Amino acid sequence: MWPKVKFIILLILLLILFSPLFIMFYTAFIPQGDPFHLIKMAKITDFEVPSAKFAMFYLKRLMSTVDGAKWKVVEDKDASNMYLEVTIPESGSGLSFTTGNKNMYVVASLAMRMKNTESVKVKVIIKDVFGTEGELPEVEIGSSNSWKEVSIPFDFKKITAVSGKLPDLERSSRIYLLFYPENSKTAKIYIDDLYYKNKFPTLYNFKRVLKYDMFGRYLLNSAIIATSVVLGNIILSSMVGYAFARKKFMMKEFLFAIILGMMMIPPQTTIIPVFILMKKLHWIDTYWALIIPALVTPFGVFLMRQYIEQIPVSLDEAARVDGASDFQIFWRIIMPLSKAPLAVLGINVFIGSWNDLFYPLILTTSKEMRTVQLGLAMYQKLNTDWPSLMAASSIAGLPVIIIYLIFQRKIIEGVLKGAVKG
Repeated sequence: MWPKVKFIILLILLLILFSPLFIMFYTAFIPQGDPFHLIKMAKITDFEVPSAKFAMFYLKRLMSTVDGAKWKVVEDKDASNMYLEVTIPESGSGLSFTTGNKNMYVVASLAMRMKNTESVKVKVIIKDVFGTEGELPEVEIGSSNSWKEVSIPFDFKKITAVSGKLPDLERSSRIYLLFYPENSKTAKIYIDDLYYKNKFPTLYNFKRVLKYDMFGRYLLNSAIIATSVVLGNIILSSMVGYAFARKKFMMKEFLFAIILGMMMIPPQTTIIPVFILMKKLHWIDTYWALIIPALVTPFGVFLMRQYIEQIPVSLDEAARVDGASDFQIFWRIIMPLSKAPLAVLGINVFIGSWNDLFYPLILTTSKEMRTVQLGLAMYQKLNTDWPSLMAASSIAGLPVIIIYLIFQRKIIEGVLKGAVKG
């Protein structure tokens, strides 16, 4: 009984621990809404007006006729419902509706309740705020004397330009719903509950963030800086740690104590001298300002020194007998035997550099030099759209998760080796 209780408690704790991460990734795939209110359908209109007598005045703000179509609102008192009756001439006509700057990329289809006396072909035309129009493929709808739900798919890969240029589907202004009767001069169509069906899940939020908000450039900047800092720490911190572990020189322990003391100093207290130095070197708003000061860290020196001290000195002595130099001993013996602490050092430095917000905020001035965390901070101030914001957060956090999954065995091995003697 007790093991089952422990398992349940552990499962609950894991769910609590990973729930923010799950909510973030879940929200990134939402077309519209927030984590607790997914909007799968967005209503255009249901034609419920205060009175059928005043429908013309009430609905003219929302829609208009195209090519001679005639419409009126019909009130079904038995069903306590109102719907639209549209008379379509032989040449075809229809209605147009305002979309309110709707982003059509997240729309999967246009749906409505429909009843038609004749088979018709339906064509949808989308117009953007600049007046450019795009046409979707026709859909044939068979006749029906009873209400049915009709869904017109929005396959934007098949959209064709009406005026030689495709519309901006992110900023649509009107949508045209055109009907073409097949067998008679005129046809009557009854429409009710007109709405959009949104795509779920959708990758559009990631596309929007990477394409329009310069997150691709921010990712590149962070990748260059984090990779350079990791390589610098792996090589330089290991060299300094090797010197402290194997060499004897004056004030060795005092200097090492200073390095340990530097671990206690908050980075905020060193930003002013670092900024002055970078300004004197003309490195402000360059990669050098974000890479050079972080190439060696006190934690890296401490970690490598403690681990190298556990490697038997007899290996060094045997190599010296064979004529190896200090650098050859370091590169061919110490480094291959230090893969576990190097993995721990690499992942810690990578996470610290990737998540750093303070130094990039102070040492960069242009938009092109922003790192991903700085770009995300600016994006939060300018954007209140939860799906796009969570997509940006997912993009910022994904590299850290991938790096950890790749090197998790080495990290665990390094922690265990540091905790067990012998």
